[in-house]
Amino acid sequence: MALLSKICPLLIAGAVVTIALIPARAIAQDRSLWLRNNEHAMLQGYFLQGEDIYAICDSDCSDLDLFLYAENGSLVDADDALDAFPIVTAPYEGTFSLKVAMPSCRHSAGCAASISSDYGF
Repeated sequence: MALLSKICPLLIAGAVVTIALIPARAIAQDRSLWLRNNEHAMLQGYFLQGEDIYAICDSDCSDLDLFLYAENGSLVDADDALDAFPIVTAPYEGTFSLKVAMPSCRHSAGCAASISSDYGF
């Protein structure tokens, strides 16, 4: 029994160290853009069916829009509401083009926008 009481804390400590050394799952990389008023940029990504793609812009921006296009160029989803947090959803798994539009940036040097998705791209 005395031996067990000495070994258990070592085993538990060893397990904690082992768990701490397991690398964390890779965190998806967001995309960042710098756009001026009324500018847009095109990005491409592979998305899963039902995956949300979303964006947000800095405090100098009051409106940001997303447009999701299929490989054949047809528009499959859009969020052009008057807000700074648009979300579109991939209707099926595949490669898409994403248009990020900045209709309202109050700073003459431009505004920062960050784009990501449920699984990153």
